[in-house]
Amino acid sequence: MTYVLAFDAATEHVAIGIARIEGDARTTIATVDFSAPRAALGRLLPAVHESLEGAGLAPSDLSAVAVGRGPGSFTGVRIAVATAKGLAHGLGVPLAGLGTLDAVAGRFSDHVGLVGVVGDAMRGEVYPCLYRCADGRCERLDEYHVAKPIIAAQSWAASLTEPVLLAGNGLAKYAEVFEAALGDRCSIADEGLWTPSGDSVLDAAFAGHQEPSLAQALTDPASADPGLLLPVYTRLSDAEEDEAKRAGAVPSTGVAGPDGGA
Repeated sequence: MTYVLAFDAATEHVAIGIARIEGDARTTIATVDFSAPRAALGRLLPAVHESLEGAGLAPSDLSAVAVGRGPGSFTGVRIAVATAKGLAHGLGVPLAGLGTLDAVAGRFSDHVGLVGVVGDAMRGEVYPCLYRCADGRCERLDEYHVAKPIIAAQSWAASLTEPVLLAGNGLAKYAEVFEAALGDRCSIADEGLWTPSGDSVLDAAFAGHQEPSLAQALTDPASADPGLLLPVYTRLSDAEEDEAKRAGAVPSTGVAGPDGGA
């Protein structure tokens, strides 16, 4: 019997899921998600331990860990990835990645049609990503990227000829921009579904949008060495942009690019 842990803290919401693997069957045995604005650093690891204890498990029972690589809050992604690397290194288990936007889309795996995830990228920008959902799965149609809300909304308005269900924490600021551009082609999901859940981070970790997936990590641990996993930021941080301006050049971010390396 195999146990895996997956979590995400790239938004101001922390989501944690624990699953038991028996053969080809996966059973979710513990989930928790909660709002933690600017508090993930102090709340993530205690919540992981509480979830394990609630499921009757010790950290040593885990065979693999998966973490949300973003894109999302730079600080949240760093906290989650650093925590996951520490856990995986300490336990000697493989570390898989999952996409934060994929985990949001996974909330709508029972929806049939297009889902547009609008993540908050701060600085007046969003992370827009389209998914086609059906049969319990959501297929990502875009590479991760950052854009001004009006540019993303107008791009979707120009290209989409069918209804799209919108979700994501970027809608808290920019829902009206997308509604104005898309008109009656769009609907807004309930706000409680705009962030990942414990179930959806597990689904995203196994979906294969990010490599290695949890399934791959379990069958080929060498491909999921914790030292190999990189965050997905899609752009430079404030500090890197300041450095670029001072140096007159763009520094290497040392992280995965727009497609997350997938």
